[in-house]
Amino acid sequence: MWGREMRAGLAFVLVSLLVGTLVRDWQQEHRVRFEDLVADLESGDASSLAPAPRADSTQTMAPTASQPPRVRRAAEPSLRPGGLEMDRATASDWERLPGIGPSLAARIVADRAERGPFQKPEGLLRVRGIGPKTLDRIRPYLAPAPVDSGSPIAN
Repeated sequence: MWGREMRAGLAFVLVSLLVGTLVRDWQQEHRVRFEDLVADLESGDASSLAPAPRADSTQTMAPTASQPPRVRRAAEPSLRPGGLEMDRATASDWERLPGIGPSLAARIVADRAERGPFQKPEGLLRVRGIGPKTLDRIRPYLAPAPVDSGSPIAN
């Protein structure tokens, strides 16, 4: 009644369901950990965070009785004020700014590719997710727009 192919197909479906369930559970567990870490960082509660690792390596911190183990990466060098060129920055450059996460950085780069350069900081307001408060927070890190001399060689 159940041929070899039928049994193999059934086994494949069952294993796929099991693996999918395990992956979903793993994602939810790590999403909660990530949200807790972000909340700790935003609250500025330094007591809940271990000392930063050395800049040359990735380090696993020892868990305490109340906290699961966390992995910290070496921090990227901070962006200096006036150092980000809006019309040339990559998504990873945008992510280094305060209040700009991966999805917002991707929207900024996509908007620039679709609609053209921002030209001035207020041009960022056309991106969904950037309002006046966010613009005020990142404005010090934005480089002044280059002056257009009218020469095709200079641009």
